Amino acid sequence: MNIAINYDDVVKQLEAAGLILDLPLKVATSKKSVRCKVDGGSKEKSGWYRIHEWMNSSGQIMLVGSYGVFSGDDPGTLKIELTKRCNGCGREIGFREKVCPGCGSKDIQKRELTDEQKAAIREKQAQDKKRAEAERQDEIDQASQWASAVWRKCRDAEPGEHDYLVRKKLTGTGGARIFESNDGVVLVGAEKDDYSYLATFHGALVVPMQNAAGKIFGLQFILSRAVHKERISRTGRDKEYWPAGLSKDANYWLIGSTPGRCGLVAEGYATAMSLHMASGQPVAVAFDAGNMPKAAKVLKSAYRKTHWAMAADDDWLQKCKECGTYTRVEHENCEHCGKPHGKSNAGKQRSHEAATAIDGSWFPPVFTVDRPVDRKGPTDFNDLHNLEGLDVVRLQFEAAMRAAGIDLAPATPSRTAGNAQRGGGEKGERRAAVSVLPVDEVVERFVPLDDGTGDYVFDTWTNKVAKKTQMLALLPAGVRGDDIKRHPYWVSRGAYYLDQVGFDPSGKDRNVKLNTWQGWPMLPKEGSCDKLLELIEYLCGKESNSREVFQWLLCWLAYPLQNPGAKMASAVIMHGPQGTGKSTVFQTVAKIYGDYATVLNQRGLEDKFNSDWSDSKLFILAEEVVTRAEMWHIKNELKELVTGEWIRINPKNIAAYRQRNQVNICYLSNENQPLPLDNDDRRHLVIYTPPALSEAYYDDVNIELENGGIEAFYHFLITLDISAFHPKKRPPMTVAKQKLIALSAASEVRFVNDWIAGDAGLPVCPCISTDLYAEYLRWCRSNGESRPRPSNQFFGAIEHQQGWEKKKAQLFLTEVCVKTTGKPVVFPPQHVLEANGTACPVGTKPTVWLGECSRKFQSAMSGREERSAA
Repeated sequence: MNIAINYDDVVKQLEAAGLILDLPLKVATSKKSVRCKVDGGSKEKSGWYRIHEWMNSSGQIMLVGSYGVFSGDDPGTLKIELTKRCNGCGREIGFREKVCPGCGSKDIQKRELTDEQKAAIREKQAQDKKRAEAERQDEIDQASQWASAVWRKCRDAEPGEHDYLVRKKLTGTGGARIFESNDGVVLVGAEKDDYSYLATFHGALVVPMQNAAGKIFGLQFILSRAVHKERISRTGRDKEYWPAGLSKDANYWLIGSTPGRCGLVAEGYATAMSLHMASGQPVAVAFDAGNMPKAAKVLKSAYRKTHWAMAADDDWLQKCKECGTYTRVEHENCEHCGKPHGKSNAGKQRSHEAATAIDGSWFPPVFTVDRPVDRKGPTDFNDLHNLEGLDVVRLQFEAAMRAAGIDLAPATPSRTAGNAQRGGGEKGERRAAVSVLPVDEVVERFVPLDDGTGDYVFDTWTNKVAKKTQMLALLPAGVRGDDIKRHPYWVSRGAYYLDQVGFDPSGKDRNVKLNTWQGWPMLPKEGSCDKLLELIEYLCGKESNSREVFQWLLCWLAYPLQNPGAKMASAVIMHGPQGTGKSTVFQTVAKIYGDYATVLNQRGLEDKFNSDWSDSKLFILAEEVVTRAEMWHIKNELKELVTGEWIRINPKNIAAYRQRNQVNICYLSNENQPLPLDNDDRRHLVIYTPPALSEAYYDDVNIELENGGIEAFYHFLITLDISAFHPKKRPPMTVAKQKLIALSAASEVRFVNDWIAGDAGLPVCPCISTDLYAEYLRWCRSNGESRPRPSNQFFGAIEHQQGWEKKKAQLFLTEVCVKTTGKPVVFPPQHVLEANGTACPVGTKPTVWLGECSRKFQSAMSGREERSAA
């Protein structure tokens, strides 16, 4: 980088913003900004700058660009101000300087830019801001993936299991988990050091940060004084956020059931647990005071009819910035040094701000015991719980609710109190059906859809498209549809297009605004599924590569569970004798999917109204879906289900629409030919099962499943290492597949295969096309093929096979001919000719060789006819 005339001033601007610079400054050469730590900040590199060289009208190099400090997702973008020029001595001085430090002159000239230069710099700064935001989003996405991966591997915590729960007198867990091991954790883009650092948190209590949709953005590790004693001593903290780059803003963890009349927001996990134990009400953990207003707004948006009360921490005592002594912050000046202490009661202030913003309420803990004034003492409701008892917490909560005018419905605290948000992975109880709804609740329940007719709405209770007449039928007597249209929320919320309704388990489709995905209906749980795994391995055991088939099948089952919404480019066909356990295995898989799985038969496949098996489905178990009569008729439709990108959904009484195909299919059958396969099929894993085992064996399998085996199998699949697997991974070839392909092959393919195999009684060599077609027709008569292909289709199919060729060639028709004749000749592949010893000998003219081959072929035909006549 050339030395810019404003280099020193740019350094001062960046350092004034708190950026800790690694000099010299780096000019932007890639899409990434330079990241750096911030003075007084955390260990994360939340500061950034992006500078460019710019030549002014005098030919001098100057630095321009942007910088900032991330606060949550906001990059805090500031532009680099240009230096000014002293007219007295010509010196470049900082943009804040009013007097030249060199000569003392006040004759300072601002840097004048042309309109074009200003526009160019503005454009560059806008680009820098976009890049910084994109970089931050990449960080958030990676942190979310890492946090989700770890959270899945954590197990449910038991009450009193962690010393933090005991120390804080918490009898429940609030849905928190224990992180025991890195085993099975896959962090995309991580290096060895990342896994090593993660391992330092083994044994920690884990609380996730989620948004209203249940997506995890980060984790809070609560350390054990027994396990993490050295780390706590070194860092001075027993709680740490992970991973670096997580987004805490507006995210929370909800303890308890779905919010109803009242809900609470607290800073910390222990505070939230104490409040939940005392009140029985749902409590959201905001993780710190600064996040309470943001989390409260999201909660209010998600639960509009709930009154949200902020349970404030009372940060009444802080260390003075000047003298470092603890002082009360209710006054501006320190009690000890008399100077401004520079601190505030953040807990109360942020709670007040949050309550004001959402028309809620707030209340701090009131301690009757004396609190120390020379050190940090009790400040929150968990401290109140520990010092004065849970009843005191309950009484203060009830008093706060009475003051807010809230008449509380009875509520019961949950022992583990997990997250009840939609999409969080645990399916809650559906709402009870009603015959009448107040207009406010009708407006809240139904979302208008702009489909060109106005006949449809989105029902947020069922997460499905419904007819508008259903919504109107729920209105109370005397209330009309116009009352809905006049409702302020109906007007302000607007509408969505029909194609913005979607089933998006991955959460990655930006076009989906109304998501019908509600999370997995089952929670995985460690346990025994050995009998089921043994059965699956047995069902694969007839193949010589049975271990490969078994492993591939497990990965195929696991991938969509570890990656919700993943569409596999393959399907499974399992057929064989009755009673072998085929249905037992795949009905277990279907139970993991719950309502997102369905059993399909041929009648359902052919029904024009298909929403019952295609709408919002992830797994289809197709049992005897194809009869022999209809096998070829629906072959292409079945192909489209496996590899097609979209499915057309056609509900009854509702306009048809399309949905992204996220269905994975397994076909089960007792038939030898469950469905036809192409000769070059790459879509299907085909397994033909061995005979059935003893009845006692299957009894053991079913007993295992009834005693937690399904949840254990689910746990096994989501913890299975699938790092070497991907949705387009081709299934291994099996003998069963080869046999099914042979059964499915067209007549011309079977004829050619018989010919090459020597089963047709004909030499494998080039031959005149009419002779070959005549032999094909004879073969069809002999093999019961009632509808031979016309010659043009026959030869077209032959030519499409690899290495085969039909072309006009010169040859001697008889041994005594002296002149060649042009005839259409069919040429088998060279390797086939070589294998049969009929390739053109070295030194022999092709015309002679072709004549010999054609006569040899005709001789074989004649000989067979003579034998038939005899």
